[in-house]
Amino acid sequence: MLKAYISPLGIGLGHASRCVSLGRRLKERGFEVYFSTYGEAINYVKEHMNEAEIVEGGEEMMWRQGPDGQPDIRGTLTSISQLKKFINHINREKDNIERISPDVVISDSRISTLMASYYLDFPTVVVLNQPKLLLAPLIDGSLSIFGKSHGLLEEDYGLLSKLIEKIVNSAITRLWALSHASLIADFPPPDTISRFHTNGLPQSLALRTVFTGPLIEPRCTDGQLEDLVLILISGPGAERRSLWNKLSKVLEKIPEDLRKFHFIISLGEVGEVRSYQINENVTVYSWLPNKWDLLSKARLVVSRAGHTTISEALVCGKPLLMIPVPGQTEKYENARNIHRMKLGVMLEQAYVEERFFSTLRYLLNNETIYRRVSEFRNRYRDWDFLDRALGVIMSVIY
Repeated sequence: MLKAYISPLGIGLGHASRCVSLGRRLKERGFEVYFSTYGEAINYVKEHMNEAEIVEGGEEMMWRQGPDGQPDIRGTLTSISQLKKFINHINREKDNIERISPDVVISDSRISTLMASYYLDFPTVVVLNQPKLLLAPLIDGSLSIFGKSHGLLEEDYGLLSKLIEKIVNSAITRLWALSHASLIADFPPPDTISRFHTNGLPQSLALRTVFTGPLIEPRCTDGQLEDLVLILISGPGAERRSLWNKLSKVLEKIPEDLRKFHFIISLGEVGEVRSYQINENVTVYSWLPNKWDLLSKARLVVSRAGHTTISEALVCGKPLLMIPVPGQTEKYENARNIHRMKLGVMLEQAYVEERFFSTLRYLLNNETIYRRVSEFRNRYRDWDFLDRALGVIMSVIY
């Protein structure tokens, strides 16, 4: 029996959920599946993939964040504890892989797993939707504080931030290229959600890269739509809380013209399902066990602009109202790109309280966006994303 060692990033649940979908498909094809992860992702994998052996891939590791969920790049880069945790992850992954001796190692965005597998010379596949990082805006903000106190001009630290971004991306893409194959878990161009993060890859990585589409198994139905707005709040805890603190106040008073709608919210908290009502129009769940059923019925989806949530909404033909985390460049670019593709609209978190309902009305009445989303769904309706990924994995093994 072939053995697959799957190691998703433990920050948020998007990486874990798509790896669980892939793990299930591998189990169906006769693989013995092992999972290694950390943080919130451990409980998710235990709950949704209990037929796999689960090992811990190291201590919980997370970039530092401000109170609104915004990444604190200075605090992260100057933290010795983060470096120690990363080294711990490499050593833990090396021990796990050596003990299990899998036929293939699948790293979802974990450099530590890739490095350990490369050192041990195991066939390795990386799963990515962000092979490049958009760091310049974050670095620019950090350098501006330093620059003002040292007499630097704005253009000086602006140029420096772009140079640092280029150097970091050169190093990271070279690391991803240590794999035998790279699966971009995104739609192929020109429909790519993470367009910035996948454009202009170095040849060493591009030659071993396949756009598989999102690693999900859609379970949407074509039944009757309901007057339902589905709000999926995903991401690390600070990112979820900062949005819910604003939305919970907004949803206390639904405007009269929108009271025919039922608002269902998932807080993205894995574990025992809890629910309560804010009013007759709003029901809040800690976690949605029937997400695909609700996705099928919903008129639209409100999201944090996480890659997996966007993908799930699009394959179900749902327009998106995206509220990205301030300063979180990956989600901000996802939202901007979907907005440009006319598949949804973006709303800045700072304006949620004053513009949420007006943006909702605009989206609900936008025939162009509904038409484009429907066309998008039909374009990928017959794709088996997981089988495309499985084909690449098998080619690496053999």
